[in-house]
Amino acid sequence: MYQLLWLLLPVAAASGWWAAQYSEKKRRRASRARFNSAYGQGLNHLLNEEPDKAVEVLVQLVEVDPDTVELHLALGSLFRRRGEVARAIRVHQNIAARARSSVELRNQARLELARDYLKAGLLDRAEHLFSKLLHGGVHERVVCQYLVDIYQQEKEWRKAIEVARRIAGTDPAHWKIRIAHYHCELGDEALTRGAFADALAAAERASGEDAACVRAQLLKASACQHAGDFQTAIEVYRALGSHSQQLLPGLREQLQACYRSLSPGEAWHEADTGMAEPGNSAKVDSQTRFRCDQCGFGSRKLFWQCPGCKSWSSVKPLGQSRAQ
Repeated sequence: MYQLLWLLLPVAAASGWWAAQYSEKKRRRASRARFNSAYGQGLNHLLNEEPDKAVEVLVQLVEVDPDTVELHLALGSLFRRRGEVARAIRVHQNIAARARSSVELRNQARLELARDYLKAGLLDRAEHLFSKLLHGGVHERVVCQYLVDIYQQEKEWRKAIEVARRIAGTDPAHWKIRIAHYHCELGDEALTRGAFADALAAAERASGEDAACVRAQLLKASACQHAGDFQTAIEVYRALGSHSQQLLPGLREQLQACYRSLSPGEAWHEADTGMAEPGNSAKVDSQTRFRCDQCGFGSRKLFWQCPGCKSWSSVKPLGQSRAQ
């Protein structure tokens, strides 16, 4: 009898193990069926541009299978696009903190979390996360673009230059223009504090990045003028005057000031050789219009960076095809 019991024990254990496995497989099949159904509904709502309904379905889907990290990421992104940034932050923080998630998914969550912070205007937190990702060599191109935009907003021009150089090779024509303007921003700051040598050096660096940068030449002329090198300033101002008639009104004033500094009391017409007649300057000014060739922003004033779309060198005089 006891021998029979000993023989039956392994059979009973095996039967129990099989029953448990069968029950778990059955539960998984049911969960998978609910998952597939909810996933299909959510996808259908997204394709039909019904984000509110898609969010409801995805919330249910997360409850069905809480280990589905990719859907958590999608849900967080939907929250951010809907303006529910606090909810997006919570979702992405949870994913970033989950040890069971892969390194790749955690990094993706950190990227999304940094975007959440940026959307919420928390620039310091966004910069911190983007910098950590960049240090780890993760999503370098995207992270650099975000960091450059943050440094622009914070007017951290040196940091903007450093990061921009890391991805300048992806689009040299675009980035050399931006980096040149960053140097000009540093030059303008130097002029404001009276560091004219630093301003001149910044102008030279800007021209080294973009030889066609008119702003760099204006900065050079202004730095020379403030430093007392009026002859060089006159040469640069006159070259700019022949290059762009739209800049004449402001150039006339600066050019005349330089000539008067060299020869006090000298008449303007003696200094105006090679430039339009002074009587036409008001006409040129009143008829000048500028427009951004990226977003269409229009203005009577020349902006180096478009106030609308934040593009550099995109605001141009009407009828002029080449960026200044």
